[in-house]
Amino acid sequence: MIAAGSLRAALGSAAAIVFATAGALGACGPAAAPTPAAPSASVAAAPPAKLVQLNAPGAAVDVLAALPAGYVTVVDFWSVTCEPCKTFGAMLEAGVADEPRVVIRKVDVGDGDTPVAEAYKIGALPHFFVYDKLRRLRYDLVGPDCGQASEYARQLASE
Repeated sequence: MIAAGSLRAALGSAAAIVFATAGALGACGPAAAPTPAAPSASVAAAPPAKLVQLNAPGAAVDVLAALPAGYVTVVDFWSVTCEPCKTFGAMLEAGVADEPRVVIRKVDVGDGDTPVAEAYKIGALPHFFVYDKLRRLRYDLVGPDCGQASEYARQLASE
């Protein structure tokens, strides 16, 4: 059993806490809306993947939508049956591997007359498009000229 004096003291303490809390919250009336936290400057978006295959063989793809803003992008139009495509693709990957401002997007044109080959007027392979950081097409390289793609991409990245 609780003594009457103890109960009054306990209730008095509880009331004091309620009134003190109410005063700290601005007394009566609606509570103020919480202020949203400002976004942290230290949280940055993750960089895009270095190498991405954009489509299934021959399938249509929107290349411009796949270009990350702020990065030089080399679009490698290729086919699994094109041996020079594999050679030049490997040269490109090695040539820009240590350049964080350059990414590669691969487009498989398939064999023959496919929607993606028609859309981008790819008549010969290998074929590279090199886009600058503002997503503007700067180089259209075909055949042996694709060997210079990493040099051009590095040059655009330094601009």
